[in-house]
Amino acid sequence: MRVAYIPRPHKNKTYRYPFIVQSYRNDEGKPSTRTIMNLSALPEHVVSAIDAALRGGDIAAAVPVTDVHFEDSLDFGHVWSVWRLMEQLGIVDLLDLLPRQHRHAIAGMIVDRVVNPLPFSKRALHDDFAGSPLARILDNPATGALNDWYEALEALLANQPAIEKALFPQKSERVFLYDITSSYFEGTHCPLAAFGYNRDGKKGKMQIVIGLLCDTEGRPVSTQVFEGNTADQSVALSQVNTLRETFGVQEIVFVGDRGMITSKRIEELGGDDYKWARYITAIRRSDMMEMVEDETHPIQIDLFDEKNLVEVREGNARHILCYNPMRRERDAAVRRRLIEKTEEKLASIEANVRDGRLKNKEKIEKRLWRWLNRWGMERFFTVETAEGRFAWRRNEAQIDRYSRLDGCYVITSNIEPERMETAEVAARYKSLQQVEKAFRSMKTADLFVRPIRHWNTDRVKGHVFMCMLAYLVTWEARHRLATFLKRDPHTRECDGDSLREIWKSLARVKIGVLKFGAKSVEQLNPLTAFQKQLLKSLGASLNKKEQNRLSLRN
Repeated sequence: MRVAYIPRPHKNKTYRYPFIVQSYRNDEGKPSTRTIMNLSALPEHVVSAIDAALRGGDIAAAVPVTDVHFEDSLDFGHVWSVWRLMEQLGIVDLLDLLPRQHRHAIAGMIVDRVVNPLPFSKRALHDDFAGSPLARILDNPATGALNDWYEALEALLANQPAIEKALFPQKSERVFLYDITSSYFEGTHCPLAAFGYNRDGKKGKMQIVIGLLCDTEGRPVSTQVFEGNTADQSVALSQVNTLRETFGVQEIVFVGDRGMITSKRIEELGGDDYKWARYITAIRRSDMMEMVEDETHPIQIDLFDEKNLVEVREGNARHILCYNPMRRERDAAVRRRLIEKTEEKLASIEANVRDGRLKNKEKIEKRLWRWLNRWGMERFFTVETAEGRFAWRRNEAQIDRYSRLDGCYVITSNIEPERMETAEVAARYKSLQQVEKAFRSMKTADLFVRPIRHWNTDRVKGHVFMCMLAYLVTWEARHRLATFLKRDPHTRECDGDSLREIWKSLARVKIGVLKFGAKSVEQLNPLTAFQKQLLKSLGASLNKKEQNRLSLRN
């Protein structure tokens, strides 16, 4: 049955009157309609309510307005989008490797890291899980014990090699980027925590060292966690071996920063054990200075060109001489600062000798070289020492000569020229900024690896791997939403404002709960055109099929 408006002529005019009609098949089997009741005497809103009730088969639509109540709403769109990305990336299926009681916990942690401006603790996630959007998507599974959520990180770590291998992009170029960073601890009980070179500027804090391996587009491939005092260069070969053993890569080009692929690592990568590996890195500035001072070395100051790349060869090594105008002032400022610090020390020695507190020549020279060599500034000063005598002055000619190296740096590689041209080698090294971008995202901008609320070694490592999986989702989201995040070169504005604002916009896609008398009804709020575009780009459109999948109560 339904409400139909049937035309009736009256005094040369035609009026439409509402009737309840019923569709049926007559004796001949043909479709027909019979009139059940005339509703003309009823107000229009009552007729509309009766029509809605008959068409939806739900008498709730016909209850009085005073019996209609808003019960609740659930921010939904952002979590739904992340979950669909996790499904499409294969992460959801791979979580089946974990014991049943741990799967939903890890999924909840990943979603939390991606969509929330500040991550929740495991306890908070556990306590709120039953009423969360993710629980709704998962058809309200059991929350499990709180300890299951902590142990889930250990289970995740145990399956890290299998998960990383399954997620490894099979069509990826055989060029991989690697870098390391550190993350500090508030506590002191984690066996991995140690004092070391702190990249966060947090003095007096123990830390861990995190290594991240990416492809050339910055897509995360693998992560490792080391003790906080681990040196950069000691982890490079372990990642080269990981590529070989875990991912089955038969031939690779390994791109690492100048502090990681040192001269010793270069020697090892050039040996017989690593014939299948090539490297691209940069030469330390101090080493570059020593090279230009050697008149027999192929790298010389006069070869650097501000406009063009220059390549020179040294055995099997290719040295590409580069210039970056943005680094020029920074290099000059560093040199000026170190020269001034050295001058302060030399002036102090000069005063001690003049006042008779320092007389012995050997002691004068011991004090001198302690400070003159400390920052590599000896080339910029001329000094004279004798018994009870000390004098120094700047070597302005040398300072002017070396100022020509401001903004200059050297990329070195052993990859054959026929396989990669000079410009591409330089571009590959510069792509290391993709790993730096990943670290910024993981540590501050999007995911917040800190605070690390664990001290158990396996849980700390599992926590970092979980954050890497969350970054993989974020990385994929940024690529799919590239048109919304591309900024105008002049105004620096973009349609999406930022990824964080996009998650906020999608969070406004809600499941609302309305109560009609004794019955509750769920509905998605009307989507804006912008939200529909975002959902489509993320492969998370909320069409009828997906709404049925969510089993919205009607």
